[in-house]
Amino acid sequence: MENIEDFKTFITELASSLNTLTLYKNVSEDASVKNFTKILNSLPYEKDFNKIAKLWSDMISPLYCKEYEGNRQKYITDLILYDKNYYTLKCAAGEFCSINSNILNAAKNDIEVLTALSEIRCSDLKSLLYEYYPTEKDTIDNLAAFTASGSIFNFNDIAEFHQKHGAGIFAKHKAFKFLSNGQIEPVLNCDDIRLRDLKRYEREQNIVLENTLGFLKGKPYNNVLLYGDRGTGKSSTVKAILNEYYKEGLRVIQIFKENLIKLDDLMQEIRDIPLKFIIFIDDLTFNENDDNFGALKAVLEGALAKQPDNMAIYATTNRRHLVKESFKAREGDEIHLADTIDESVSLSDRFGITVTYSVPNKDKFLEIVKEIKKDRNLNISDEILFKGAEKFALSKGNRSPRLAKQYIDYIQARLELNLDIE
Repeated sequence: MENIEDFKTFITELASSLNTLTLYKNVSEDASVKNFTKILNSLPYEKDFNKIAKLWSDMISPLYCKEYEGNRQKYITDLILYDKNYYTLKCAAGEFCSINSNILNAAKNDIEVLTALSEIRCSDLKSLLYEYYPTEKDTIDNLAAFTASGSIFNFNDIAEFHQKHGAGIFAKHKAFKFLSNGQIEPVLNCDDIRLRDLKRYEREQNIVLENTLGFLKGKPYNNVLLYGDRGTGKSSTVKAILNEYYKEGLRVIQIFKENLIKLDDLMQEIRDIPLKFIIFIDDLTFNENDDNFGALKAVLEGALAKQPDNMAIYATTNRRHLVKESFKAREGDEIHLADTIDESVSLSDRFGITVTYSVPNKDKFLEIVKEIKKDRNLNISDEILFKGAEKFALSKGNRSPRLAKQYIDYIQARLELNLDIE
């Protein structure tokens, strides 16, 4: 900005506007934005420059990461795009046209204020600091810099973005964990496995895939139990389907067994979000008299509250009936025995689809090894490959797709390091 007096006026008005954000109040509470606002509000009253320098450092720190590389405009743009408020949720639900005009005006005003904030250049702000702290020029010169380049979305673009991608963290990420404190935390480094990477289990995968596609399209669908031996690709199937279809509105939230008692809280959190959520429970088993057993059973079928239409439960397990039974549990007369057995199988029966993953026989295991080798274009004969694969499997005591991948990882590393293949 060429005229320093004009910039002072602009800064004063902007600071006032930031204090009156309505729908995007969460953005004003962001650490970087909050410290920036404190700088604006402190000028020209703060006499101690060290306090301003500290605020500057706290403002810049969140920008210095791989995602933003000091670009403040991109940082604030993301704060706008991924905020969860009444306006963004209505847009995500495709109800933009029904939003009250007062709310529309408030949203537009908030976005205009935040856009103006994002466009402030580092050089302009430092010029203002020179004006107020002329004896600190060298220190001001050495303050960490930020950039303000890139396009900010206009009002209509933002509405379209939410309609396509949802709102809040669910618009930015595809996989999440539900924590014991009730918070939903994004998974930042998702496994990038795809369906094409899963070999020789096409029939099992297609059952899960077809159910998921029906779920995504609003057709009847079932909760799914993926049962079978370890390392056969049960969890990998769920992760691969997510990677194939997250752009269609699919999200996965993993909940750990010990948190199932809070499953109803999670249901309420996602019920009105216009995306499709797979609630993923990995390696599901219960001990007798486990409170989480009843919580999951009630949600699957039996609770007064209906399972949301935008939620499906996918669980993996190594136990067909999910409950670890002891011999003691089977003691007693025939009536009690029947009750015990009925209770142990009742949960697995409430999954509409059960898909069984079995360990491959020797021939199928070697076919999986060969296909992974082909995908990676490894220069090794099948004879040597198969001999080593069998030896590797015998040393581990089993055959599985996971073991096949581990063996190929081992072979690839030795080939790339020019080491002998044992």
